[in-house]
Amino acid sequence: MKLYMHTDIEGVAGMVHFEDREDMSTEGHFRRLRLHRLLTGEVNAAIEGALAMGVDEILVNDSHGSGYSIIFEELNPAAQIIHGPLTRQPFWTPCLDESADVMFCIAQHAMAGTNGVLAHSCWCVNGMYFGEAGMAMALAGYYDVPAVLVTGDNVVTAQCTDLVAEIETVAVKHALSPYNARSWTPTRAQEMIREGAKQALARIDEIPPFKIEGPYSVGLVPAPGEIPTDPVEGEDFRECVYQLLIRNYDYELQQLDSWPLEPGRRGPVLPKGLRAREEAAGEKN
Repeated sequence: MKLYMHTDIEGVAGMVHFEDREDMSTEGHFRRLRLHRLLTGEVNAAIEGALAMGVDEILVNDSHGSGYSIIFEELNPAAQIIHGPLTRQPFWTPCLDESADVMFCIAQHAMAGTNGVLAHSCWCVNGMYFGEAGMAMALAGYYDVPAVLVTGDNVVTAQCTDLVAEIETVAVKHALSPYNARSWTPTRAQEMIREGAKQALARIDEIPPFKIEGPYSVGLVPAPGEIPTDPVEGEDFRECVYQLLIRNYDYELQQLDSWPLEPGRRGPVLPKGLRAREEAAGEKN
């Protein structure tokens, strides 16, 4: 059985502040390292639960921030990992296709405009609203792959249950405000995730894929209820998502004959949208 594990970081137990990758202080370094260790521990717990249930192929998508948030040296060697700058990857869920049997969504956060810890990002698809966890579930559903486990705070787990009532969830913290939570300790949270992974795989036949019927209208919005200003429309769900993403990032690099290290400019690696704004500001000056 092949498991695709989609990961983030804001949903880990103990995390109540956004990661600040611009903070080069000693304190900032150790705070980021601490968060990465918490994430790695929860990912490893999910892997251990999967292995106990007979999963024999595991692919982990390090899908937060720099794409290098899971401590590589500490990851369970039963898994392979997809990592690297998210603004340069071939797609938001790279290597996800019909060869996968099941998906886990680990350390997820609630959608923007809702009362979860560090809630951000909101997709609108055919009038439905969901966050990054829901989008990963929908992309898995495109390939008829069921997402059977979601972990994070109590808000994101409830939001994903609204999408697929049968899904297994593990709430490792309870939201008290955008920046406050009542969390389980890492040891307890990892134990809960390990058992949740086992339960999810034991119930795999009961949990359907999250599928959305076409044609599609896909957009990003600030919060549920908002109308996308410039949605992508079409008959193929994944292609709609892809076209929306390449407006701001260099995901189309995979279509080029050769790969420039810094597409469009020299300097630091920046998302395409931010690059465009900086270049426009430079031209005005």
